[in-house]
Amino acid sequence: MIEETIISAIIIYMVLRLFITQDKLERMPYLNVINFGVAAIITLKNPSPLGAVASIIYFVLATVSANAIAFTINKLKEIEHGND
Repeated sequence: MIEETIISAIIIYMVLRLFITQDKLERMPYLNVINFGVAAIITLKNPSPLGAVASIIYFVLATVSANAIAFTINKLKEIEHGND
């Protein structure tokens, strides 16, 4: 129960930061934290085998999303440095 509350608070804080932040590079890590937080909540809320499968699938897709975020950050940095 306490773990779910802490993770939920972190997710809510990251969502607020995501909406407040104007810089695209700063938004990407917040989105990443939200994805992994949701995977953790799925695991904690569903302690059954089906919940574990759902959590694993979401975690794998969140990892793919994290790789896409890292790639996007790298490309945005290349574009910014190319304009200098």
